[in-house]
Amino acid sequence: MSSSTAAVPSRTPTRIRLVAGTMTGTSIDGDLDAALVEIHGHGLGMEARFVTGLSHPLGALTGDLRRVASQEPLPAGELARIARAFGEAHADALAELCATAGVQPDLAVLHGQTVFHAPPLTWQLLDPWPVAVRLGCGVRYDLRGANTASGGQGAPITPLADWILLGGDDNAVVMNLGGFINATFVPRRRHGASDIRGFDACACNHLLDRVARLRLGAAFDRDGAAAVRGTCAHDIARRISLAIAPESTRPSGRRSLGTGDEADRLVEWTAALPPDDACRTVVEAIADAATRVLAAEVPAHCPRILVAGGSARNRALTDALARRTGAVVRTTAESHGLPVHMREPTEIAILGALADDGVRYSLPQVTGVRSAVPESARIEAAISAENTQV
Repeated sequence: MSSSTAAVPSRTPTRIRLVAGTMTGTSIDGDLDAALVEIHGHGLGMEARFVTGLSHPLGALTGDLRRVASQEPLPAGELARIARAFGEAHADALAELCATAGVQPDLAVLHGQTVFHAPPLTWQLLDPWPVAVRLGCGVRYDLRGANTASGGQGAPITPLADWILLGGDDNAVVMNLGGFINATFVPRRRHGASDIRGFDACACNHLLDRVARLRLGAAFDRDGAAAVRGTCAHDIARRISLAIAPESTRPSGRRSLGTGDEADRLVEWTAALPPDDACRTVVEAIADAATRVLAAEVPAHCPRILVAGGSARNRALTDALARRTGAVVRTTAESHGLPVHMREPTEIAILGALADDGVRYSLPQVTGVRSAVPESARIEAAISAENTQV
């Protein structure tokens, strides 16, 4: 059974676009997140509002996706089966989402599962055709390929969507605390998009989930409860911090869109600690690494940090970030009513709307180059019914 979150749709007489976005993170945690988004206006002048979302369990597909992402050799037929099954799961999730909301979407935007990323090569595994067939709307996919083919890093791709969705009257940093931490410096909206910066920081959930599995016998440390109880071993935390974010590494060298398994060995450095202390030590290592990267990359003072992603609920980590940065740390749910697991699918929807409007959303100051061609691939499909939002 899918879990869902919803906000009351707005009742505006003007025509809006309803765009659905989907995302699974690099940690492959077993769910496909899908969001329905209202888009008012066009291009850089658009406004976006989260309407409703759900998390669709992937079941056995989780293991299949991990096999591919871990570079396990598989026959071509097995890869094709996994890609098609993943596409069908997207169709199931989006059909349920739209049926629950009582709408026919104008567009579906699918990120796919990143199973390899080493620019100029990148692969977001997905067969998008089941979604086009089931939903009967346009579908955008392969969101990174145009930028990597143009010579860019193809990541991060969400900074422009962060600015549209979460920008305000003050500078802010938006941090996604997922398998890997990526962050966006979001300047004041009135300053325009040219000052936006985006960068990857360090491994996050890959380490946190690993220490939870090894020491707690759990998939993750719920709400950071074990870490809150624990005491940090500062020498070990510093070693881990410097390993996941070396002080000499340039932003492009910190990019990691793979499985993160290469970081698992770092957790072994906490093996002699009690379980709660091991969890706390890993949390403090991540907070230290992220804070150092922020200090190096953020060009202006930011009084607030908005966090989303799976570890936005980890109190030990958010408290450590607030203590180390001196900023007010709030979740996107607290600041914008946007559930923390819905930021990424919501912003994927925004990227698709921008692409429909002819905007190249990969910012050259973030990915290294401006995409030479319009971004993402698009399947055209006729909308079989009028927008029936109820």
